[in-house]
Parts: sequence; structure tokens; C-alpha cells
Amino acid sequence: MSYLFKIPDSFKKTAKKKPKQMQERIAECITLLVENPRNPRLNSHKMKGTSGIWECYVDRDGNRVTFEYSADRKTIILRNNCNHDMLYRNP
Repeated sequence: MSYLFKIPDSFKKTAKKKPKQMQERIAECITLLVENPRNPRLNSHKMKGTSGIWECYVDRDGNRVTFEYSADRKTIILRNNCNHDMLYRNP
């Protein structure tokens, strides 16, 4: 099942500040996420200590994308893109 997705301006702004190579990895991650959020390559899982926020891997260097599902679970809403340590400050 493919999902619709929403990319807030704050997500875009953060991504644009990243190096070009990281922007490409984030774009690839989003493509995989929309096609199948359970793709093993993404290692998607709920974030501990949050309500309904998920994270998935952009790469093996600790970079992540956080997201949540809409109420009808047909849309993925992207939240943040940063390294693992920063996510828990602002998921």
C-alpha cells in the first residue's frame, strides 16, 4: 500500500541545510517510507517516550527521519530529520 505524505515547511527547511549527499539520502528514505513504512531497510519503529511518533533510518551514521500517521492512517506526516541524539530533544 502506498501512502500519501505531507512534508511540512519546517522539515524542508532543515533538509535544505544538509549537505547534498545527505539530502539525497533523505529523499531516498522518504521514497521507501511512502512505498512501505515497514521496509526492513528503514528499521521503522515507534520512538520510546512519545505518543504516535515513529522514526526510521536514513543511514547507518545515526541520521533519522521522524514521522507520524494521520488519523485515518492513509497519510504519513514527516516531522524531523536529524541525528539520533537530537531527535529526543525535538522529535
